[in-house]
Amino acid sequence: MDITAWRRTFRREQRLRRRVRRAAWRLKQAETEYAWSIATAKAEGLSVRKIAEEAGKSPSRVQQVANAADIDALDAAMAELRLAGWSTPEDPDGSDDEELDGRDLVGERLADEARWLLLCAAWVEHHDQKQWPPVVDMRPDADDPHSYNVVLYLPRIAAVMRRIAYDVDELARARTVEELDQAAVADDRRAERRRRLAEEELTFAAFHRRIRAGEVTSRYVAWRGSPRSMSEAELWRAYQHELAERGYEDADPWGFNPFERYHHRF
Repeated sequence: MDITAWRRTFRREQRLRRRVRRAAWRLKQAETEYAWSIATAKAEGLSVRKIAEEAGKSPSRVQQVANAADIDALDAAMAELRLAGWSTPEDPDGSDDEELDGRDLVGERLADEARWLLLCAAWVEHHDQKQWPPVVDMRPDADDPHSYNVVLYLPRIAAVMRRIAYDVDELARARTVEELDQAAVADDRRAERRRRLAEEELTFAAFHRRIRAGEVTSRYVAWRGSPRSMSEAELWRAYQHELAERGYEDADPWGFNPFERYHHRF
């Protein structure tokens, strides 16, 4: 073997060893976070049965991990991991709305997308195991008690998974969140929530077509009666009601209506 071939072989071996070493480090840190999450969940009152259900382990194994854990030492280890760039665990007192405001690091965005992918897996499992489809609120938690629930049929779940794939592809090539284009976070929480759930912007033309075809159910339409007998002005008002229910701030059901004629007396 000549010196050039030997160097090539040596460098390849070094890269392989480095890859194994990095994977081993990640596995060790993941095991640390795993033990920390179980121990802290049990310490805060979550039942062993529920922890085991989420961890995919038996209750006896979860109990063993919790008993052997030193929470103070694990807290210190997790603090060091966060300084090294490890994703911060979810705050049980926090809100899912936090991700809708954007993240400072690309790694944190990737962790968010991993959570969304797990949600998609849970929705697919729901379809397989239940006789009814899952339902999700299109509006952020901060809008409670206002909500806009939609049924998650398989085509919608597939659309969310495609959105995740497109975002992850861009995140994998970006160095900072400022470089993002398609995966950039919207300025408004409601708009970003709709984007994450692959909700297309609703135009009046699309709403009109779907209402006439009986494909859309609306509270306002149900209150007014049959959509086929509604005038264009009433459909416009129903469209604005629909936007308001979805959380569009500029929706005004009782404002300007392009299909109404205003008669002024002088």
